[in-house]
Amino acid sequence: MEQLVLKASRRTNLGTKHACREREAGRLPAIIYGHGEDPEPISLDAHDALLELQHGARVFNLELDGKQIQYLVKDVQYDYLDTNPLHVDLMRVKVGEKVHVKVGVELRGTPEGIAEGGVLDHPVSEVDVECLITQIPETIVAGVKHLKVGEALLAKDLELPAGVTLLTDPEERIAAVRVLAEEIVEEEAGEEAEQPEVIGRAKEEEGPEKEG
Repeated sequence: MEQLVLKASRRTNLGTKHACREREAGRLPAIIYGHGEDPEPISLDAHDALLELQHGARVFNLELDGKQIQYLVKDVQYDYLDTNPLHVDLMRVKVGEKVHVKVGVELRGTPEGIAEGGVLDHPVSEVDVECLITQIPETIVAGVKHLKVGEALLAKDLELPAGVTLLTDPEERIAAVRVLAEEIVEEEAGEEAEQPEVIGRAKEEEGPEKEG
């Protein structure tokens, strides 16, 4: 996907009241920081920034003071509905510097275990990686067609692009095929039904009750 160039303008009036006015005007307050330099309060076009975030952008390509520079999206604060961004933190990154980012994992294929009566769990939807800012993958695609019941896809099984290093625990379970809980419950219930009646026998073993 071709990345938009977001035109940024500097903010001179700071504070909650002025930030609200920026949002009412269709602007998104943001701040640039990092590498020991002073923070730079800026604002972006809210609509364009939202489009980039919805497409999973982890880097913003900004045009500021006539220059185009890439910044890492470090944090995004959303509204109470978790739909519209209220503020974005951007981090300066030097050329050749590696960054730590989270990348989503996309599962492909239908596991063999589904035909065996299993269900697919996907407990971890993203992993931590280290790479250059220009090498951040949009997603990591993982095939799960080979998984049978009781088998799992671990973080170390993921095929990462060249230049990308895994930081997540290699033994982290990304996906697994398990037996339906309902089937386990039914099996246990069936086993209990097959057990012989022992209540009467237990009383006989205790002997006759003594009369008071």
